[in-house]
Amino acid sequence: MSLQHKVKAYLKLGKLGVVSLLDLAAIAGSILGYRHGISLLPIIPMIIGGTLASMGAMIINSGIEIDKDKVMSRTSRRPTVVGYVSKKEAIIVGTILSIFGILMGFLDNILTAFFIALGVTIYVFVYTILLKPRTWLNIVIGGFAGSAAAWAGYVSITNSFTLEGFLLGFLIFMWTPGHFWSLALKYREDYINAHYPMLPAVVGITTSAKAIAISNALMVPVVILLFMYLNPYYLAASAIISLFLLYLSFKLIRNPTKEEAMRSFIFSNIYLMIILLLIILSKLI
Repeated sequence: MSLQHKVKAYLKLGKLGVVSLLDLAAIAGSILGYRHGISLLPIIPMIIGGTLASMGAMIINSGIEIDKDKVMSRTSRRPTVVGYVSKKEAIIVGTILSIFGILMGFLDNILTAFFIALGVTIYVFVYTILLKPRTWLNIVIGGFAGSAAAWAGYVSITNSFTLEGFLLGFLIFMWTPGHFWSLALKYREDYINAHYPMLPAVVGITTSAKAIAISNALMVPVVILLFMYLNPYYLAASAIISLFLLYLSFKLIRNPTKEEAMRSFIFSNIYLMIILLLIILSKLI
């Protein structure tokens, strides 16, 4: 395989779409912690390090899960499954990227490196290896991996961890279950075939839809609570977009089909992106 195709394979395994949302969360964390007179230059090594570490964790995940990915239609064409990248190679390259990303965090401060490392540790060891094959709580606890990205961004600027920064990371933790359960509901048969106890593969479709709606509803107060550190524009805009998310959740309960589940999944991505952009804009205007 040519170097160009190998690089493309690793970029696909690195899930740039997911990583870009984590990077946006990290940037939102940095901007949330920004005070006049503080330089924004620490964002650069934090973003580079966080991106490399996140991609590394995703690549390791793909290496570990080759056998499971083979029986899931959604993942059956991953470069690791079709043989472009071996399990050993994926784990080695992913580990190197993760370590380099963590070291980049030290260019800011120890806390930044710690939270980048925490994200990798939770995603690879806690979520992928320990919880995902064993319990439906996998994605609930695993959601802290995404929280770590926001926390890394916050401490890169402040070099301290406060309630303000915690709330942003906690928002992502609360967002993750409803988001991923929507995808798992769409591909419920995949998770059943792979023997993954993802919630929609463990309980019925109707119960899964209700769990998604409850998860989203529990997240909204955290979104609103961040208003304490922002402005009325954020409060108004986040309330409106949250109502639409809850409306889609209600539709999913009424009609728990794969199509509605996918709409819920797609919009939850858009929802988080909008909330993070609102945080950034509220601090900058």
